[in-house]
Parts: sequence; structure tokens; C-alpha cells
Amino acid sequence: MMFLRGLFLTTGVFVIGVGFVLLVAPQSYFQLYATAYAPGMDFPARRFSPAVLALGAVLIAARDLAPGRFLRALCLITALAFLGVAGTGLTAWWSGIARLHILGAVALELVIAVLFLLAAWRKRRF
Repeated sequence: MMFLRGLFLTTGVFVIGVGFVLLVAPQSYFQLYATAYAPGMDFPARRFSPAVLALGAVLIAARDLAPGRFLRALCLITALAFLGVAGTGLTAWWSGIARLHILGAVALELVIAVLFLLAAWRKRRF
């Protein structure tokens, strides 16, 4: 259970960090990953940031949940979310929209997804 607690806490803090960057400095996010940046891109990032911050808060709060169906489902949902984000990163790189830096983010997102999938399938813990 300690692994799961750490996974939820670490991922939640990471997600809140990303959400904070999207809220206060979206241009830095886009300049790191996008091949082209336009100031108008800031609006959707700032608008989406509260949802990212909320996801981080949910993950941090979930670290203390008792093992069971809900926690297993949350692990699976989180894994699928990170697989989706990794997929959009790969697609953006293949299409030339994203810089090579995105592959580092994709690798991290895939590791997080795999860890949550493993956590969801560890039946002896749930």
C-alpha cells in the first residue's frame, strides 16, 4: 500500500505543477514543446488549467483511500488518461507540431501509465 500511496502523491504533485505552469506561464509550456507559439494559445491552456489542478488534488486525496473497487478504478482511469496524453504527444511529434522535447514528456507519461496499470492489476493488494 505504501507504493500506491507514494504513486498517488507523487503523480498528484506533478500534475498540480503542470496545472500551475499552464495557469501562470502557459507560454513557457508551449515554447518548450510546440514548434510554433502564438500568444493566443495561452487562453485555452489557462482555461484548462483548473481541471488539471483538480486532477492533481484528486490524486493527492486518493492516497489515503482504502483498497477497493473505487481505488482500482481510479488507478485504471489515471493510467488511461496518461496513455491518452502520451498518445497526443506522439501524434504531435509525428505531425511536426511538437519539438523533440515532447518525447521526454511522452516517456514520463508512459511510465506513469504503466505504474498505475500495475497498481490496478495488483489483486493481492486490493
